[in-house]
Amino acid sequence: MKPFTYLTPDNLADAVQMLGRDAAQSKIIAGGQSLLLELKSRAARPTCLVSLAQVRELHGWRYAGDALEIGAATTYASLAAAPFAGWHAEIGAVAGNLADRPVRNMATFGGSACQADPRFDVPNLIVGCDASVTLVSGAGERTIPAGAFFSPLGGTTLAPGEILKAITFPGLTHFSGVAFEKFRYRLFDAAIVSVCCALVVDDHGAISEARISVGAVKKAPQLALGATAGLIGARRSEISLDTLGGTVADEILPEATVTSRHLRYQKELIKTLVRTAVSRAGEQGA
Repeated sequence: MKPFTYLTPDNLADAVQMLGRDAAQSKIIAGGQSLLLELKSRAARPTCLVSLAQVRELHGWRYAGDALEIGAATTYASLAAAPFAGWHAEIGAVAGNLADRPVRNMATFGGSACQADPRFDVPNLIVGCDASVTLVSGAGERTIPAGAFFSPLGGTTLAPGEILKAITFPGLTHFSGVAFEKFRYRLFDAAIVSVCCALVVDDHGAISEARISVGAVKKAPQLALGATAGLIGARRSEISLDTLGGTVADEILPEATVTSRHLRYQKELIKTLVRTAVSRAGEQGA
C-alpha cells in the first residue's frame, strides 16, 4: 500500500475544502469496504484520503417534506434497522440483505453508489425508485436524477472535487409498491442479476406509472422503457408476467447480443426476477 495523508474533517464544508486542494490525487473514504481493497492491490494510489466518518451532515436519514433523504455516509446496518413504512420499507430490506454483517456495519449507502459496481444493489435500487442524488463541491451544490449519476460506460458522473451528500427517494405516495429482487450464488456475493420494479396503481386497479430497472448486466443500471410503456393503462389482472419477463429480457439483452452461456443465464434470470418483482410490487398496490 502506497503511503498517503489521512484527513478527518468534522463538517462537510471542511471535507470539500480538503478534497479540493488536490482533487486529482485525493479520494474520499467512508466505510472503505471497496476502497481498502483497491489500496491493498494498488489499483488506487491516492496521495490523500479524506474521511467522512466524522461528518455528521452525511450520517442518518430524515424526511424532507414527504421525501426520504439518506445521508451518503449512512451504513447499511442503520438503514436495515430503520422503521420505514410503506414502500420505503423495501429500502431497509435491501440494505439488510447485502453482503454479510461486518460489511453492513461498515459499508455506506452513498459509498456503494459512488463505487458504481453494476453488480451492487444500491445503484439499481436508486435508479429503479427514481431517486435523486445531491452533490456538493467548492462550486456549490447540484441535484441530479440517479440515472444521470451513472455513466453508461461505467463509473459515475462525479466531477473532480465533488462529494455525494445525500440520496433522496420520492415520498410514500409517489409509488403504490416497490419490489427489489436479485439472484446471487452465495449470501455474501454481489448479484448476478437484480431487478427493481416500482408501480403506481390507481383506485381502479390500472397501472398509471411503471419503472423496471435491471442491474448487473450492463455497466450501469438499465431501465426497460419499452416494456414498461406497454403497461400503462393495463390492469394488474391483465398482465402476463411471463410475457412481460420475456419482453424486458429482450429489451435489456437482445438475442443478437447473447453470445455466451453467462449472458444466456442472465437473460433467463431477468425473466424470472421480473415476474417476481412485478408481482410483489403489484400486490403492495392492491
